[in-house]
Amino acid sequence: MKKLWRRQKDNLLLIKEAYRVSGLCVKYHGSFRIRAFFQALRFTWKTKMRPMEALEYGAFSSDARPYSDYLSKRTCSVLQSRLNPQDWFWVTEDKGIFQSFCDAKTIPTPRCLALLFRDSPGVSSGRPVPPVKSAWSETISQFDLDKLVIKPCRHSYGRGLLVPSLREGRIVVNNLQFDSVQELANYMFDLPELTSWIIQERIQSHSALSEFSGTRHLQTIRIYTHVDKCGKIFIVDAFLKVIGGDAAIDNFQHGSLGNFIAPINIETGLLESAITRSPDMVWYRLDDHPRTKRMFQQFTIPLWENAKELVIKNAEHFKPIRSLGWDVAITEGGPVVIETNMRWDPPNWNSDTIYNVRNVLENPDSVFGK
Repeated sequence: MKKLWRRQKDNLLLIKEAYRVSGLCVKYHGSFRIRAFFQALRFTWKTKMRPMEALEYGAFSSDARPYSDYLSKRTCSVLQSRLNPQDWFWVTEDKGIFQSFCDAKTIPTPRCLALLFRDSPGVSSGRPVPPVKSAWSETISQFDLDKLVIKPCRHSYGRGLLVPSLREGRIVVNNLQFDSVQELANYMFDLPELTSWIIQERIQSHSALSEFSGTRHLQTIRIYTHVDKCGKIFIVDAFLKVIGGDAAIDNFQHGSLGNFIAPINIETGLLESAITRSPDMVWYRLDDHPRTKRMFQQFTIPLWENAKELVIKNAEHFKPIRSLGWDVAITEGGPVVIETNMRWDPPNWNSDTIYNVRNVLENPDSVFGK
């Protein structure tokens, strides 16, 4: 009975969401509301994609792709769970555990400076860090704030990421300002949903990437790898996360930060034209970077062969996980792994990428590495 009630409740919420989305379709696309309402319900029925998720991917715009060109987050998660053992979930999804795993396997990552926990002791330089605000402040004070990055261990999409800098005697972190390190530590400690943090050295992108986008902030490459049934690892697809404006992070977030996605030719490392989304939910391509006017299709990722070798070699360490999404930074000293995910979102912004990814997820034993 509870299961039936839960299903009915979910259906009501879905109908409510579809009605809300139909109103947004009127605003963004000039649609008739009743037609957009039934279109949203039909799209969800066909693809298992939530109406709001579909709207964000431009599924209701005039130039929307066929239903088969979209992969819902729900379906993607189900397919991933068939390939990747859920008992290994936190190996990739908890940044502290991931860091320890990479250190043990000598996988190049940004150097870990400290791990902080609100409910138990952390560690820095091999010494315990008590779970109190003063100890957190003392630990953070040891480091140059302009050379570190602070991340929640169990958040994604760049949420909670802190990139501090000193300006006129104050600590500026994203849109926040603190008068002291103690204030920053208090802020971190008091966030109710975040109980663990990792502090890492801040690394810089290769100068070629920084010059291309006109930013000093880190821009990473997302690379998808797959293990075929013979145990051979190969790259499925890849793209560069391009900072387009003044954001301190390269997360795409459907274009809301002014950033772009630039698909990469796996063989050559050459970029394709970039993809982003306008405020009215329309997806479009860019041939050149709006800040530097550099052409995307004339830029080749530096040290691309090294980056491919890095993920293929180290995917061996993550077996039995078969499907991984890697975030790799290209630095002057070589490629570095920022994070790896066994649960990653479907790249619905590009039909070619989603085709390649979906083919591997749906037919994991019918595709093979070269």
